[in-house]
Amino acid sequence: MIAAGLNKKGRVMRLRSLLCGLAIFGMAEGARAADLGEAFLRGSTVIAQPGGTRWDGFYVGGHVGANWSGADFGEATKDLVGFSLRESALANVAGVPLWNVLGKYDTSGSSLGGFVGYNTQWDGAIVGVELSYSRTKLALAAADSIALNPNGFPDGVIVDASASTRITDYGTARVRGGWAAGIFMPYGFVGVAVARADANVTTTTSLYRPLTAIVPYFVDTRTQGKTGDFAYGYTAGLGMDICVYGNFFVRGEYEYVQFGAFNDIKLHIHTARVGAGLKF
Repeated sequence: MIAAGLNKKGRVMRLRSLLCGLAIFGMAEGARAADLGEAFLRGSTVIAQPGGTRWDGFYVGGHVGANWSGADFGEATKDLVGFSLRESALANVAGVPLWNVLGKYDTSGSSLGGFVGYNTQWDGAIVGVELSYSRTKLALAAADSIALNPNGFPDGVIVDASASTRITDYGTARVRGGWAAGIFMPYGFVGVAVARADANVTTTTSLYRPLTAIVPYFVDTRTQGKTGDFAYGYTAGLGMDICVYGNFFVRGEYEYVQFGAFNDIKLHIHTARVGAGLKF
């Protein structure tokens, strides 16, 4: 009887120990679930690594850059020369308005501006949108002339031309894709661009008879210009954001912007810039 009582008491003690262990394990699992947060319980895939840098959310910052710009003036004279020769076969038959009187020219300068954007993050992958603005002064100018006697025509043609353009500021709206690698976030982007620019083109078209006189018998000068008008295009580039401390980050990037014909002038900008910003 005494032995039976002792065995029964031992089983009760073991059962109590098992129940206590289960209770402690359940409490620990509940604490871990609470730490994961409500977002995890809803099934979100955004999970921060312990001690990792988060890149999601809004951010704002400023930048400075070095610019290299180019302009193609090859088609800048066609409309003006074509209008001067509108009553002549030299326009449609000889193709004088299509002469490449002016060529390509380059310049360099600097820019100052800012940016604002928003990132979403899925594990290490980052997708975001960003608006940027840059103030600059990129001025380009060209001047040249061509004198030819088209085959089959008694008239010789002289076209003197000059053109200039100046980009005052430009902005971009771009989509970014990147990868979180600790404190580093390399990214690439594509988007659209708009610039505010001035442009002026002047042509003087002269006709003369090579076999009789060198002095022109017809001279017509035309000018067209735009001030503070807009040129539209696209942008693409690469860069890297680096988290320095807390929500403060720095960046370096390369950007290429190509604009469509503005006053029949094609413009592009290469930019290397550095910047800094804050995440929210």
